[in-house]
Amino acid sequence: MSAILTWTAIAFIQIPLQSWIGQALSYFWGQFTILRWLLLSGIPSILLSGLVQEGAKLVPVVFYWLRNNRNFTPKFGLIAGAVSGAGFGVFEAIWVHNTIFASDWTWSAIETSSFLALLGFWERFFSAAFHIAVSAIAGYGLAKQQGWQFYLIASLLHGATNYSVILLQKGLLTSIQVEIYIAVLAITITSVALWLRWRKPRGSGQDSQSLEDN
Repeated sequence: MSAILTWTAIAFIQIPLQSWIGQALSYFWGQFTILRWLLLSGIPSILLSGLVQEGAKLVPVVFYWLRNNRNFTPKFGLIAGAVSGAGFGVFEAIWVHNTIFASDWTWSAIETSSFLALLGFWERFFSAAFHIAVSAIAGYGLAKQQGWQFYLIASLLHGATNYSVILLQKGLLTSIQVEIYIAVLAITITSVALWLRWRKPRGSGQDSQSLEDN
């Protein structure tokens, strides 16, 4: 469900809005100025991609939350968000991998291009992990009655990941550095999601043991 909703949102909301943003910037600034200030001019489109995609991934989670508000605990929110994120992340990975293999990719590419031949697979692995983790955190926030705050956090993290494309275009990062950048973000966000999943709630642990002793 999240994969269908997200791709639909990309096609009918994100891409048209990004096109209008590009036209507006071209009208006021001109193409030369846009390229010169790409680190700044690229921000609106990057932020929009995060807002649209994270919002679409959260739709199934919000729907379930509205129907089962009482049973929607923070840990369950993490799981629901992770499942929704996986729906889009895995679907996107399969689509990208099919594109790679359709371009006549073979194992011999490793002999000629070394690690560069595996960048597409590397990126999709960590991108899928990113989608799962960031949606899990958004689901957690929804369960904590802070849905819009965590939605904005998830959108900003998504934008931070996509901003690597701008850094690549400006020559500030190489292709390999971009993949490392994405991997570090994905690992960091996944670590936060796992910490939220396994951390003990307040009042447990030693406090609970003290009550039992008394």
